[in-house]
Amino acid sequence: MTAHDFDAETMADLEDLFGRPRLLELLGALDQEIATRLEPPSADRDQLARDAHILVSSSGALAFSSLSQACARLEQACLREADLAVALDDALADAARARSAIAVLRAA
Repeated sequence: MTAHDFDAETMADLEDLFGRPRLLELLGALDQEIATRLEPPSADRDQLARDAHILVSSSGALAFSSLSQACARLEQACLREADLAVALDDALADAARARSAIAVLRAA
């Protein structure tokens, strides 16, 4: 887990706000959302744009800004009908790092 996987200060604030049990529940839901939406990614560009859009807000709300930003770039690439290779690779890499970080956070 690196400093870029999530914002530790925001994560601490979320734990203070929700309490650890609820935060762990939310992280579990995000982990499942990532798996559902990106593993494997939809081959349909419109569906992939919708999946990316959902992950923009859910990952951003839980302090995973790198994943949120990567999904925003993926969504925009889908909507602009641009080449998806780089945006999709970035989103998948950030998703894998986020899922690893979530596993560590949930195990701690």
